[in-house]
Order: sequence, then C-alpha cells, then structure tokens
Amino acid sequence: MVKKWKSWNCHDCGVEEGQIHKYGCDMEECPFCHKQLLGCGCCEKKLGIDCSKGTWAYFHGITEEQGKQWVQIIEAKGRIPYLLIPSHCGLCGEQRPKDFIVPDKEWKKYVVPKLQDEVLCWECYQELKSIFPDGWKKIITKEKCKVVKGGI
Repeated sequence: MVKKWKSWNCHDCGVEEGQIHKYGCDMEECPFCHKQLLGCGCCEKKLGIDCSKGTWAYFHGITEEQGKQWVQIIEAKGRIPYLLIPSHCGLCGEQRPKDFIVPDKEWKKYVVPKLQDEVLCWECYQELKSIFPDGWKKIITKEKCKVVKGGI
C-alpha cells in the first residue's frame, strides 16, 4: 500500500501510527465496543462493577486493583494500534475537509437525517442549504399539502 498522506502522531499521547497508545490516552479504541476506551463503560461491565448513582464506584471510580484487572483483560483481548483514519465528506468524499461550526438547530434544518452524523465539507453544506432554502422538512410539508389539496 502506498500511503498518500503524511504520517501523523496521536495528538494526545504522541505515539506513531502502528504503535499502541500509552495507557490513559483519550484516543485509544476499546477492543470490545470500538468506542473511546476511556468512556465506553466496558471496564465496569467486564468487571461487574456497579457505577449507578450513589454507589462507591460512582463517586470514586475503579480501585487500583480493578484497574490492574482491566489492563489484563484488554491486553488479553488485544489492544488496537493507533492509526489515523482520515475523515471524508459524506457527500463528495473530500478527504480531511476543513472544520467549520454550525449551530445544531441549523444543521438539522438543512442536512437530511441520513447525513446528520456525517462529516460534510463547507461546499456540500452550502449546496444543501441552496437545495433546501427553507429546510428539508419544508419540502415534505409542501408535498403533503399538494397531496391533500389535489385529492391524490
């Protein structure tokens, strides 16, 4: 495979691509659920720890011994090496589109549900706004009115 982009180090722990994250890195992927390891909840599930409100673990977290057990469990499963997987625009496929911020209410107005959890480049977002100037829900409402008034 010929890599067409620069090799990146993890922005949190600094390891190179192909290496295992340092323990505690917020970019490490859980080998069980494939979400962020630090906050996925698999540790508590696998160790049978009750972290519900009011419990000791809720206020204090896991013990040092439980932490060691969790390390053994993820080591046995196999930790996932760091690899930066570039984001792509969900419409045009542009690799690593520049970040931009849109208020959530505006995003949901112009971006159809199937794309709302995707990355979009600025140009594609602007295109959606031009296709749905009043929002995509307004199109559905107009079509319903035509059907009711037209007797179809």
